Amino acid sequence: MIKEISDKNIIYARIVRASYEPSGNEFFSRIEDELQIGVLNYEENHKVGTHYHNRPQGFLNETDEILIVQEGSARIDFYDIKGVYLKSTEIHKGDLIILYLGAHNITYYEKSRIMIIKKGPYNQELDKTRIVGANNFEIEIDN
Repeated sequence: MIKEISDKNIIYARIVRASYEPSGNEFFSRIEDELQIGVLNYEENHKVGTHYHNRPQGFLNETDEILIVQEGSARIDFYDIKGVYLKSTEIHKGDLIILYLGAHNITYYEKSRIMIIKKGPYNQELDKTRIVGANNFEIEIDN
């Protein structure tokens, strides 16, 4: 299953559940995303062909990130670009989530290992803006 977190026609995240099995080649990211992620399914002895990738034209300026839950589980709270709480969802072992716009908070339920993929360079001290998040009484989990 693929689930989108959206509000007012704005996509804040896309989650690919561990149980999702695409039948063919499928990209989970949008064509305009700086990071492209997908699954390629090929039959035995399939040859893609020798190739290289052309550099995209223009300047891209997004800070998408991809999280892959290798162990554990967590709740992610989503906020719009003004910091207004939208909704929450849970992610579990094997799930992949692409975070797009807005703010997010992650609360880990147990010891977890998360693989993160994001565009660099990245300076942990300078590249985040902290906001006040929702309190637990406002949280609505949308699975």
